[in-house]
Amino acid sequence: MTVRLNLQQEWTLGDRIGGGGFGQVFTAQSATGESAVAKLVPKAPGAEREMLFVNLAGVRHVVPVIDSGETDDAWVIVMPRAERSLRQHIQGAGGRLAIEDSVAILSDIATTLADLDGKVVHRDLKPENVLLLNGHWCLADFGISRYAEATTAPDTRKYAMSPPYAAPERWRSERATTATDIYSLGIIAYELVSGAAPSRRSGPPHLSGSSTGCVR
Repeated sequence: MTVRLNLQQEWTLGDRIGGGGFGQVFTAQSATGESAVAKLVPKAPGAEREMLFVNLAGVRHVVPVIDSGETDDAWVIVMPRAERSLRQHIQGAGGRLAIEDSVAILSDIATTLADLDGKVVHRDLKPENVLLLNGHWCLADFGISRYAEATTAPDTRKYAMSPPYAAPERWRSERATTATDIYSLGIIAYELVSGAAPSRRSGPPHLSGSSTGCVR
């Protein structure tokens, strides 16, 4: 069955190519033949937050939004199709990357975080959310992001996280800041140059006997 989305322009959905707890990703093609991907986020409480970040003007190395809108049961974001994710790049290299490659990747991500500083906290920085697009490693998936000065509300998905990359304050349910994203960048850096993420305690600090939740 062909699925068409009528947003600012019409898109025809193709195969599902990814997804998780906060949405499904499909190939998409416009009526003019433009190829892209469409992320459909079910309209659960808090899901509309991702629509707050469809326009990050002036921020370098983020995956741009081509089109956006909604259906009866989902929020929709259409983006260019990236070449591959950083996770796929790591796996293709067999784990450890060359120093030159690692520095180029980390530099692109750091540039994005510098541009976001004081504006937006991503809160879910990990290799799966870093995509190679037009020669740069770009940040994607702002589903649990928030504006830096925003007041926390019940539906902000404050407790959603990717444990291997989550900073100690995330485990403690404290306010996330730019430092939260920098911590995650440090975990990614360790993984790129060593071939594996650092060994960490298996749960929240108060459950694992650690008061900091730091890397071991």
